[in-house]
Amino acid sequence: MRNIINRGLVALVFSGFLVGSVQAAIISASGGTSSATGLASIVAAPADVSDDAAINTAQQGFDEAQGVVTSQAFDTDQGTIAAGTRVDSHMIFLNSQGNTLITHFNVEWTFSGAILGIMADIGGTDEAASSAELGAAGTTYPSAFANRGLEGDYNDGVFANNDEYSFIGNVLTLSMKVTEPGDWIRVVTVSAVPLPAALPLYAAGVALLGFLGWRKRKLS
Repeated sequence: MRNIINRGLVALVFSGFLVGSVQAAIISASGGTSSATGLASIVAAPADVSDDAAINTAQQGFDEAQGVVTSQAFDTDQGTIAAGTRVDSHMIFLNSQGNTLITHFNVEWTFSGAILGIMADIGGTDEAASSAELGAAGTTYPSAFANRGLEGDYNDGVFANNDEYSFIGNVLTLSMKVTEPGDWIRVVTVSAVPLPAALPLYAAGVALLGFLGWRKRKLS
């Protein structure tokens, strides 16, 4: 019985070590209410992000693939992310029911990793090209269609109550104005190497193994 308990404790510590290696995520979303009186929020990945499959009244964001080493280069508004880059992916969207007009301006999104690039082109081409690798597991993504991304000069940093964004480091400021279809953008961030963050748990596991070995010797 004692050996079974000991093995269970070791397994628990090392499963904690594995959990400790989870990658970057959306940390927070802040800003005023939308025109539909909604507040920005972080949600679980929807089952389907086709038009009108997931609707809301304010900007929402969710984490997609985490700790991916890209197998190919991906285009973003800021340039190309090279193949072999370790990244985390996140999606932010505002999608009203039918053609209802909703605006939500100057929402600040903070990520735990620095932003490498944003896919917000109006046709959703960059998003569609990367969904197979950077999309959330179990979520259905559409092929690109007109106006899925942001419209206008959306990445010039000049906010004029329309689709617009700017970012510095790991903080994105985003404005969206939608009717039909909604707006969906993918944010790609730097992914941390998992081991350093998990070292305290690893050390705890090693210490536990040492204690169990000492206890076994003492009892024998």
